[in-house]
Amino acid sequence: MKNKTYLKASLREIAYSKGRFIAIILIILLGTMLFVGIKAAGPILNSSASRYVDSHELSDLQVVSTGGLTEDDLAAAKKVKDANVEPGYQFFYADPDKNEVVQVFSYDPQQKQNQLVVTEGRLPKTDNEVILDTKAKDNGYKIGDTYKINDADQLKEASYKIVGFANSPIFISTGERGLSNVGNGQVDYFAYIPKEQFKSEVYGIFYLTFEQTKDLETYDSDYEDKVKEKSEQLETLFADRPQERLAEIQSEAQEKLNPEKTKVADGLAELEQAETQLSQQTAFASQLPVEQRAQLVAAQEQLAENRQQLTEAQSKIEEQEQSLADMKEPSYSFHQRSDNPGFQEYGDLSERIAAIANVFPVFFFFIAALITFTTMTRMVEENRREIGTLKALGYSKFEISKKYFIYALSAAAIGILLGSVIGTEALPRIIFALSSERYNFDQVHIYYLPRPIIQASIAFVLASLGSALLVLMKDLREKPAQLLQPKAPKPGKRIFLEYIKPLWARLSFNQKVSYRNLLRYKSRMVMAIIGISGCAGLMVAGVGLKDSLSSVTAKQFGPIIDYQGIVTLSDDADNPADRQAVETVFDQEGQVTASLPSFNEAIEIRQSGQGTQQLTMMVPQSSKDFADYVHLRNREEKTVRLDDHGAAITEKVAELFDLKEGDSLTIYDSEQQPIKLKISHIVENYLGNFLYMSKDYYQTITDDSYQPNAFFLQTKSMSEKQENQLSEELLTSEKVVNTSFVSQQIQTQEDSMANLDAIVLIFVVLSGLLAFVVLYNLTNINVSERIRELSTIKVLGFFDKEVTMYIFRENVIFTLLGIVVGYGVGIVLTAFILRQASMENVIFPLVIHWTAYVISGGLTIVFTLIVMAVTHVKLKHINMIDALKSNE
Repeated sequence: MKNKTYLKASLREIAYSKGRFIAIILIILLGTMLFVGIKAAGPILNSSASRYVDSHELSDLQVVSTGGLTEDDLAAAKKVKDANVEPGYQFFYADPDKNEVVQVFSYDPQQKQNQLVVTEGRLPKTDNEVILDTKAKDNGYKIGDTYKINDADQLKEASYKIVGFANSPIFISTGERGLSNVGNGQVDYFAYIPKEQFKSEVYGIFYLTFEQTKDLETYDSDYEDKVKEKSEQLETLFADRPQERLAEIQSEAQEKLNPEKTKVADGLAELEQAETQLSQQTAFASQLPVEQRAQLVAAQEQLAENRQQLTEAQSKIEEQEQSLADMKEPSYSFHQRSDNPGFQEYGDLSERIAAIANVFPVFFFFIAALITFTTMTRMVEENRREIGTLKALGYSKFEISKKYFIYALSAAAIGILLGSVIGTEALPRIIFALSSERYNFDQVHIYYLPRPIIQASIAFVLASLGSALLVLMKDLREKPAQLLQPKAPKPGKRIFLEYIKPLWARLSFNQKVSYRNLLRYKSRMVMAIIGISGCAGLMVAGVGLKDSLSSVTAKQFGPIIDYQGIVTLSDDADNPADRQAVETVFDQEGQVTASLPSFNEAIEIRQSGQGTQQLTMMVPQSSKDFADYVHLRNREEKTVRLDDHGAAITEKVAELFDLKEGDSLTIYDSEQQPIKLKISHIVENYLGNFLYMSKDYYQTITDDSYQPNAFFLQTKSMSEKQENQLSEELLTSEKVVNTSFVSQQIQTQEDSMANLDAIVLIFVVLSGLLAFVVLYNLTNINVSERIRELSTIKVLGFFDKEVTMYIFRENVIFTLLGIVVGYGVGIVLTAFILRQASMENVIFPLVIHWTAYVISGGLTIVFTLIVMAVTHVKLKHINMIDALKSNE
């Protein structure tokens, strides 16, 4: 009966202090929701992507070759264990009339890999039908329209009927379709045409999937390692194929030339006989009639014309034979899923979320747990008399503690349960919804991650139950008589302001009381400032993250990169005449204001214990002119010039490989040949990894002659249409394989950073909610601790506004101090998060605009005013009789 009555009393405590109970639940809920939700967001987004690509059988690897793929290549690919290989056709087509570039694939209904996701219409059923990329609808295409591809070398027909639109798992991005070697270099959309329409004798692409990757998440390291292993096996199997394929192409072409060569040789032999006979007849021409002499002259002219034609044909054949002899080996490329347009960008989003989740939610979580600890501690202290009474009545320590166990565990359980469910169900969906317009994924797959839920449960149970236990252990050691007596108030002390007499004398009585109370209850002041500064800091960090992530392009392009484009030359453009032809295009278009030849090459750095790092080596023709295109400087803002004593390397690579100025480094070029060099400068850089060196130093360390293969371009301000036009003209010259504009890099980077807007919005909103709950809770604790004091001054004749100001002055000081400290916390927290979120090829600069401080400080002040308005109503209804209950 006793236990039943006490249980009712325990439940009644929840009803009596429902404001505090709800506040504890809300704090735990918010902390758990952000911690669990953000921790789960990255894995859930990755899992959703994995389910999408797996359900549509996205290939693990794609093999393409500049020389086409033969049955021998197919046999080599099938030697990889557990490999499913499906050959197909593809080519790029540039429509000159519509200024469109399309990637044309072969459609085979029997093909299992890379299944199209029809968004409108249907798949092709007959040879004269085509299904287009959903993105093609933006170009005005409709179902039922006639679609034309005038490429007689590739397709049997030129006109096809559009029967549908679709997405492909190869292109998960809604806007990006990759690069091409025709048109302006950018693919606008794709098209699938029945394979029977393709005329090519060789395949254009192989798709491969592996049995060993079936059950692996596509963004997991296990999957990446397995695919990398298979890719290396393929590369080994295809190691000799470039040389063999070159021999095949040369042999096939020579076989086609031989009949022509024989025909010309026979023609020349016959011609020589005819010329011999004609010369014999000409010897007696003077004895012939006029008509016959005229016929001899005509025959001579005809033979001369025939000889010229045969000689030209012979020269042409010789040129073709020379071209065959000079032909370079075709290259074989092995593309993983991460090489598909948009695929790695989506994976980077998840990695950034995971990096942020290791810092921001944990700090948020710490503030929530701290306030929960404070609230529960105060609750137990308020019940000292009740504890003393129960102890005097003979209740055991365990029986007395049960009430607080129930209270703490109930609040923690409800908060953790709701926070885990809302966090897992809502936050990943919100992030997915706000970023899904950039990707073709149809839905997010939600599942619960046990680890963050368990971590949150342990932390908040310790914060709520542990705080109650700590105070109970102390109070239960005391005797009932001591517990029944209220704690004596802290003695008044002179504060340092009192020693500044001119200032102290000018303060009102109420102001003096407020300042004394601030320093009298130091623990309360510290807790209030910690709670407010933590929340203000979280809001600064939330907005600061957006500012910092968005500033990468502003820090990189302009201050460092000061060119507008890079033109990459083809392999056979290896002489000054070819480069002059490209420069002629620059002059014709009139948009290029300056250009600088350079040798650019992708290189690798390898080091034990550190993954292989790829970077771009740039060797400008003129180091002096290069300073106008790339402003090299170190972290001390000192300008760096390329010299003949070493190379300059960007700071992220130096950090990854622990490199310092003066160190030696071995790099591997595109042919995997080692090159040893010295690091003379480490330069500032935010996007990408680069190695710069002078032409003379390059020739010294490689013993090779310098041969530019690219141009840096500085241009007038150009529209996208003008950039495309310049790219198209350069590709038409057949000396250029690609033109990359900085504007495209900027847009890609900004789009990538825009994916994190959802995260930032969630952080700011939840930090604001936590700030409001913290302020409300701390103010309630302050009022409940001083209820007798407030009742007493009310009895003494203080008006309601004066009583409120008694508390309000302290809260204003707490708030202002908390905001100032919070600014510092926000800066430190932002810097730490950015360091955790940095990637192998990106450094995020610490940039926090004034808006972050205004939003943080402004919201905190607004929340303080709202809380004080609610507190004012509460203080107006204080029962002054409480003052008479005081034994003080």
